[in-house]
Amino acid sequence: MKRILVVIFCAGLAVMNGCTTEPELDKVPVVSYNTDVKRILSSHCNFEGCHGGGGAEAGSLENYTDVMGYVKAGDAHASDLYKVITYKGMLVERRMPPSGYEDVPATDIKMIYWWIEQGAKDN
Repeated sequence: MKRILVVIFCAGLAVMNGCTTEPELDKVPVVSYNTDVKRILSSHCNFEGCHGGGGAEAGSLENYTDVMGYVKAGDAHASDLYKVITYKGMLVERRMPPSGYEDVPATDIKMIYWWIEQGAKDN
């Protein structure tokens, strides 16, 4: 019985690990800052009093230069932008969007991940 439980546990871990691996970048579309990332940030982050509206108190995300202050090109997992929208490695009070706002959809999070991993180009 113990052996069966160990096998089931290991199989479960293998399946979970397979689901969390990131796709190979040569198999995903090229993500554009101007077409994709800017749209995502505009619809989820750039509000007056948040990360937009000129002189944003929380730090602007209105242009490429501002966004790059929160991004480590080529390394999404080391980028604050990616960490705060996925809640990975962040304190609760730094998670974005804050409570009461709609979460960034998984498809948009993937786009931001791919863009950063692809070098976070101003394209």
